[in-house]
Amino acid sequence: MWSEKRFEAGKYGASLVKEIVQRPFPYPKSVYTVQQCLDMVLRTRDHAVILDFFAGSGTTLHATVLLNLEYPGNRQCILVTNNEVEEKQSRALQKRRIYPGDPEYEAEGICGSVTWPRCKYVIQGHRDDGSALPGKYLSGRELKDGFHENIEYFRLDFVDPALVERGDAFEGILPILWLIAGAIGERESRRETTPWYMASHSPFAVLIRETKFNEFREALRERRDITCLFLVTDSDDNFAAMRRDLGRRYRCVQLYKSYLENFCINTVDRRTAGHDEESE
Repeated sequence: MWSEKRFEAGKYGASLVKEIVQRPFPYPKSVYTVQQCLDMVLRTRDHAVILDFFAGSGTTLHATVLLNLEYPGNRQCILVTNNEVEEKQSRALQKRRIYPGDPEYEAEGICGSVTWPRCKYVIQGHRDDGSALPGKYLSGRELKDGFHENIEYFRLDFVDPALVERGDAFEGILPILWLIAGAIGERESRRETTPWYMASHSPFAVLIRETKFNEFREALRERRDITCLFLVTDSDDNFAAMRRDLGRRYRCVQLYKSYLENFCINTVDRRTAGHDEESE
């Protein structure tokens, strides 16, 4: 049983969140409770990925940056949440003909009004209007000092399979590739019409047309910083041959031409489904 004052959810949870985002949030945990949980597992691990699928007010990310400060490291935190609007507020908005998907409606959701603002303000040390965050952490550090951390916001949405089949939705998976490659450097969202893509500020590249492999390999010689390669091909043999040719310097990942399938889970592999059905 943890009974220290720093674990008090009122002062270091609800009151802290309200001071940061200037609106109440029900029952957030004390940031020091979550930090203590992470500390017990990760104090001696300076590289880790912490995943919270029920982000709430964003306490887990706040605790992660505090842990990185106390025990220097590059621990990353991924928060996942919906943008649910409280029922009473939702009814009031819809009476005004403001519906889900409208900017004013989405701004009132848990993510738009609490989770994302809290995480962003904590790292910045100030709100978007420039006002500094009040108060101090138990260490004596002022909230307005912020942290030397990076933060990115991703909105999950549906992708039209027809666009994927034509190769017109490549930009939609760029953030995923950026994450797989380590979330290093500034994230980009567009590419030129070329048979390959090389991120300008991140250490990864994508070969889109495998017939241009030789030219792609030559272009890589000018980018010594690239360490992760995504090779688009439906042929496992071709992928293996290209990976051997590129050598051990690169981490190579195969992407199928219908690249949406690379990120499907709990689905039957279409390439083996027919064989399995015949066997049955």
